[in-house]
Order: sequence, then C-alpha cells, then structure tokens
Amino acid sequence: MENPDYLTRDEAARALGVKPATLYAYVSRGLLRRAKDHARRRSMYLREDVERLKARHPGPPVKAETASRALRWGEPVVNTNITYIDSTGPFYRNRKASELADSGISFETVVHLLLAGVWQPGIEAWPELETPAYCQKALALGMKGVESDDVSKVLARAILALGMSGGGARELAGNRVQAERLIIQTLAGCLGYFSPAKRFVHRRANEPIAVQVLRAAACEPTEDNRSAVNQALVLLADHELASASFASRIAASTNSDLFSCVAAALCVHAGSSTVAATTAVDERLFEPLSRRNWSEMQRFAAQRGTSLFGFNHPLYPKGDPRAEYLLRLASKLKPMDPKVPMLLEFLAQAKAESSVLPGIAVALVILARSVGMPRDGASVLWILSRSVGWMAHALEQRTQGFMLRPRARYVGGEPGAL
Repeated sequence: MENPDYLTRDEAARALGVKPATLYAYVSRGLLRRAKDHARRRSMYLREDVERLKARHPGPPVKAETASRALRWGEPVVNTNITYIDSTGPFYRNRKASELADSGISFETVVHLLLAGVWQPGIEAWPELETPAYCQKALALGMKGVESDDVSKVLARAILALGMSGGGARELAGNRVQAERLIIQTLAGCLGYFSPAKRFVHRRANEPIAVQVLRAAACEPTEDNRSAVNQALVLLADHELASASFASRIAASTNSDLFSCVAAALCVHAGSSTVAATTAVDERLFEPLSRRNWSEMQRFAAQRGTSLFGFNHPLYPKGDPRAEYLLRLASKLKPMDPKVPMLLEFLAQAKAESSVLPGIAVALVILARSVGMPRDGASVLWILSRSVGWMAHALEQRTQGFMLRPRARYVGGEPGAL
C-alpha cells in the first residue's frame, strides 16, 4: 500500500519519536487510525493523524499553542447547547440523532428543536410560504450549464438572493422563523434543477420537506422513499462545530443576517473534504466500478479513500455511525439503481479487508441512488439538511455577544528586518 495518505509502522514511530508499542496505544485510544496492508501483512497509519499527534508538544503548552492546536481537531473552542458528539454519533439538545431519525419524527420537528431549542413533536409541515420571484429569477439565470463543482456556489447564490430586497434586514429585525423556512424550502426546491424537469419546484401548502424533496428530484413518492429521505435529513442536520458551522458562527458574530451566514457556511462546505466528496466518490469510484476492475478499485479505495472520498472520519476511529445508519437504510430499500447491491458489497469488503470505513459522502451517494435521485442529489440533500445546523449555530452565536476573531502567530522573521 504505497501511497501518500499512509505511513508504515517504522515511519510513523520515527516521525513521532516513539516506540511501536506507543503507536498501538494511540490506536486503542482513538488518536491514530490504522489500516491493514494485506499484501505485505503489515499495518499502515494515517499520515494526517501522525502529523496531528506530532504537533502536540510534551509538557504544559502555552496559551497560543493551545489555541492553535484546538483549531485543528483539538479541544473545544466554543460553548454550545446545540449538539454533543460521542462515538455513537451526534445528540441534538440531549436527544440522540439516530434515535430521532429511527423514531419517524418529522424533519420539521427536528428543525424546531435545533432552531428554537424546544421539543414539540407533531409538527408535520409548515404553512404555505412563497419563495420570492426575484430569488427564482436569480436561480433560473444561475442554473444554466451548472456543473457538479458549482452546485454549492449556485445554492449559495440562491440563499443570498433570499436576503436581498430587504430580506436580510427583515430577518435581523425579527422575522427569523420565516427566513429559516424560506432557506430550507428553497434549497429543497432547487433539487428540481437537477431532475429531468430542470426547474424550481415550489413547496405546496402543508407539504413536508421530505415530500417536496422527492417531488423536486422526480423520485417515486413511496412511503419507504419518504421515510428514507426524512431520516437522512434528521440524521445530518448538525454535527457540532464542523468547518462550515464555524464559518456560520463567524459571520453571525459580525451581525450578518441569517442568509449571509448560511451562504458563508455553504461556500466552506463546498470543499473536497465535505460535500464535493459526494461527486468525487460517484464519478471516480462507484461509476467505473465493475466486477472486472473490482480488485483494482479495492486498492484505490484503501489507498486514497480518506483524502479523496471522506472515508475514515477523524472523530470516529471505529467508523462513522451516521454513515453506517444510512447504508443500513439503503440496504432495506428496493433500489431504483440496480448497481446499489454491488456498491454495498464493495464497501463491506473494503471495511473487512482494509479497514476502510465509509463516511457521509459515500453513504449519501448510495442512499440517493437507492431512492432514484438525480446526479448531484446527494450533495443537495446534505446541504439542505445541514443548513439547519448552520442556522442554529448562527442564532446561538448571536446570543453570545462577541466577535469571533482569533489571532495569528507571525512566523515570517523579524518585522522590518529587510
């Protein structure tokens, strides 16, 4: 397994200045991820984890060093009442996300829980709310010739359009609930641009978001599909202080309106480590996969899966429970895409033989294929769901009343010494 993502045991031990036994201790504590190289009968260690451990200095760190490390998968830097994470996944305001998803509770109920902080079961749909015509016009212009790499940018443009013509000022003045619902239903309606119809799909009066999603994506409106989409939306609504959520909080700390906060988060979420990985895994792994190149693709997933497709999430050394949930969900559906069973088999083998553990991007693509979503449907679904968390973090940051403005340590030599 010669690739830039991994180091051998000796290389990892040498880089960290420790004995091999210490590496095993790091693995058992969840600090270092390990993969198996069956061809050479050896263990390989993720370079990213080694570099993170290497950055930790022995002894009590000074305050600047503590802050620097905390911003890189380190200690908490923000107080929050929204989401807690442990090895079993996220908890929304003390309620386990996977249990909420499995219970059949509506996405709308979870939206209310995250944004208002109140548990109010029984919310099935919202009253009718029209997406403004000026926003639809901006969408229609922006959607012409959109490529997969541009999905997040176009959706950010749609959200920014919602904040124009006084929309942002009205939200800051107190029209918050309407703004929240507009953002969510507009993102759901944008799925229509990726369906054969190539148009925005309005939410109908008293129509649940999960149903709007299926209609916009031109999927079969079966109860199984509706339930699957609703569960995915609930499960992925927030994940604590992910990079995009942090961006939303930074924007909120400068008194930006909710539309600007979500657009800022969306642009951060567009990176190859997050939502862009859905397109990458579909195009570079799932689409070309066949029985003829099976072994070759297994090696590819083992060698580059972490850096290219979001396998092996750093917070979950034993596997991302959200991804496992979505894959189980997909396996129970009657797949609209006949290739889904083979993809599930491929992932199971990669996990068993190479310790390649799927992440959200991987699992969402398979679920989207199972319910018959169009190309890029997984990306839009992820953005739609996570927009709730971005708004929740923005609203919470407003209540904390300070600007997020970390300092940088200058390392460019002595200032003025030219």
